[in-house]
Amino acid sequence: MAAVSTRFLYCEGPLPQAAGTSPFQIKGEFYRQMAPAVQHHDSQSDGAVLRVFEREGLSGFWAQPFLSSAFYDALPLPRMVMAIAEARERDVRDLTVKMGRAAVEGQMNGVYANLLRPIGPQNFCGRFEQAIKHFYNFGPLTATEVEGGARVVREGVPLCLAEWWSLVTRAFAEVPLMAQGASDVTVEWRVAPSGRDRGVQVGTVIWDVRWKSAAVAS
Repeated sequence: MAAVSTRFLYCEGPLPQAAGTSPFQIKGEFYRQMAPAVQHHDSQSDGAVLRVFEREGLSGFWAQPFLSSAFYDALPLPRMVMAIAEARERDVRDLTVKMGRAAVEGQMNGVYANLLRPIGPQNFCGRFEQAIKHFYNFGPLTATEVEGGARVVREGVPLCLAEWWSLVTRAFAEVPLMAQGASDVTVEWRVAPSGRDRGVQVGTVIWDVRWKSAAVAS
């Protein structure tokens, strides 16, 4: 049996900056959503998740209270998912996709329902841009309509965040689109390193999002 993969691309070494100190930030609601998963997997692994947090320098950052609307360092998030994957011997990519889908399905009737529920085939570019720009304080994103879908380009994404972001965020396109009647939704992504920003290696993440609208699907 092949060994499971527990690390994201560009996450081979330690965090490029200590947890809580990078200028690349995300809304605290995402850390609040992580809390039940961390608690569950830690209890199921006899405390192994939090032991990995301690080893990786994440414990102090994780111990703080997170406010939904405040911004916090985003770089620890992939490392926390990697810690769960390591402790539970799970594939980090499969785990991330499941966590992303669970998060957006909850948020369709949660804090960000007003941002996510309107995303549909007819307005995808503008609405998806609006949602992502609300969640992060970095990485300008543009979405452009193409035949059968959209091209999404997000610049200045830390490389150590890029794979996690693509895997966890694809559900933020898929679930709302399908709720609005789209079918056969797919997201293909790639990342192109582009240099450094504030001491962190960054790149451009490119998505090709495709779907069939309700009219076409019928």
